[in-house]
Amino acid sequence: LLGHKRLETTQWNETAPANSTYELLASAAQKWPDNTAINFLPTGSPDEDAIEITYRQMFGRINQTANMFTDFGVGHTDTVSFLLPLLPQAHFTLWGAEAAGIVNPINFLLNASQIAGLLNAAKTKVLVALGPHPMLDIWQKVEEIRDQVPTLKTIFVIGGPGDEKKNIYSFDETVAKYPGDKLTSKRQFSPDDIASYFHTGGTTGAPKLAMRSHGNEVFVSWVLGQMWDFEQGDALIAGLPLFHVAGAFACGLVPLFKGSKIVIPSPAGLRNPAVIENMWELVEKYNITHTGGIPTSLVPMIKVPVGDCDISSLKYAVTGGAALPVQVENELIQKLDRKMLKLYGTTEATLLVAVSPPAGEHKPGSVGIRVPYTELKTVRIETIDTTIEECQPKETGIIMIKGPNIFKGYLDSSRNKDSLTEDGWLNTGDLGYFDEDGYLFITGRHKDLIIRSGHNIDPSIIEEVAVQHPAVEMAAAVGRPDDYAGEVPVLYVQMQSDSGTSIDQLHDYLAEHIAERPAVPKELIVLDAIPMTAVGKIFKPALRWDIAQKQFARDLVFLKEKGIDVLVKVSESKSKGFLCKVSLKENTDTLNQSQIKEEITTIIGRYQFIELEITWL
Repeated sequence: LLGHKRLETTQWNETAPANSTYELLASAAQKWPDNTAINFLPTGSPDEDAIEITYRQMFGRINQTANMFTDFGVGHTDTVSFLLPLLPQAHFTLWGAEAAGIVNPINFLLNASQIAGLLNAAKTKVLVALGPHPMLDIWQKVEEIRDQVPTLKTIFVIGGPGDEKKNIYSFDETVAKYPGDKLTSKRQFSPDDIASYFHTGGTTGAPKLAMRSHGNEVFVSWVLGQMWDFEQGDALIAGLPLFHVAGAFACGLVPLFKGSKIVIPSPAGLRNPAVIENMWELVEKYNITHTGGIPTSLVPMIKVPVGDCDISSLKYAVTGGAALPVQVENELIQKLDRKMLKLYGTTEATLLVAVSPPAGEHKPGSVGIRVPYTELKTVRIETIDTTIEECQPKETGIIMIKGPNIFKGYLDSSRNKDSLTEDGWLNTGDLGYFDEDGYLFITGRHKDLIIRSGHNIDPSIIEEVAVQHPAVEMAAAVGRPDDYAGEVPVLYVQMQSDSGTSIDQLHDYLAEHIAERPAVPKELIVLDAIPMTAVGKIFKPALRWDIAQKQFARDLVFLKEKGIDVLVKVSESKSKGFLCKVSLKENTDTLNQSQIKEEITTIIGRYQFIELEITWL
């Protein structure tokens, strides 16, 4: 933090390297025109020949893409949306759209109706989408909804034929017609220009788009490039989709702006099991310096042996997008003998709130320190709507941040009230505390979200569908701890008397009608009465404790085979999300209590936000 303070003697607007993301990429192309910017692996196999794109070629294609959008009527306040997996064209579209207008990356795994809602909310003028594909149904969704978006004038298709009578054009054929040496629009950028609309989770199921400026995105790219120690010639496995802010920036603009190389390991990225299985071979072949991913990717990665692979190029393992259990963190550090760099952020903070300092002390469980030019504090929960009292060190509160990374509000400004204060502070909705050295520890969430594999799920989109079923009287969705995905959604329901509806029938109904596939509940639990507060609201903490208790009890059922009676009790923790108390009673004298305790600690330690107490009776 002393280095931060020395840096902050100069104002950020005097330090800023550019006014726009376009100018960041222009600078990189000018400095390193013949260096490799992108290696694209069509299947993710280390044995295949990668498609190699230099900085000169990449920037030329970004110019061509921007000029094509301009020619099709996109001005600096118009929106270009895209539905694309990890392809080089996705990067050309993302940065070309920001150069011409405003980009709106959309999760192509959403169902057609939700995609249509986002396109309409953004007033999309141009859409870029993947054409017919044997594994992905993106184009089927586009055909279903394209007449439902009145503002949509043009569609560009990648990997499929155009149909100009329907205003559908081949992306690759059309973009090749435009100059790649400059912007034909002659646009002059301001840091305050809106660069992107990113879809983010919230407290309602309606579309919620966060507006981020070019200044926001330049700032976080510059900061993360410094703090993750990127240099010209470094290389990163870029396996996160570009509709995710970490995919677009941590795995995209940040290394590219610094002259590093990104290796795109198939259109599915880290969702491709072969990529995880071949990770260390890829590190060796492409001299990878930074690899990692969201915790969902790291859990299986730990199990892959390094073997004879030369991973000496590797400087850091990196992660973000969701909380990383300390047990997983320690296992990966031990396996690779490398420092783990963590990132904590939100879409509204343009990706970045806190980062692990490469040269700083490693503190297991911490997400790092505040980034330069920002203010970061924790606030007592009971004062958030009144006096806003700051917490003391080691005291848990709501995390708030202020700085050049804070977004410009939601496109629907009525949604700003609960997120932005009048003096510019962002309420992250997350809970945490600082230690005496300024390191931040996340302990849970105050906002009502389920985070599955780094994907924010709004519980209301589950609950609203459930209560439309005539057999359901009341419904409440919460996250069940999961040692792979972090959390998965479960649904508690209170049924109408004599409904005659089975759990399987209700689950089939939910699977058919819930808009987001990842939001379909993994488990349904029927209660005689859902717990309520004194003022008649559903008391979700009790449900979170209950489902966590059920999950941990399942994990420890093996102890009964060893002659041990187990009682699991979960409640609120003052320092973490859950306090898990495990009481054990042995029915034999031959057990090694220390070994049993270590087994339990290893199993429960793979979950996030857990404080564990083990007692022998």
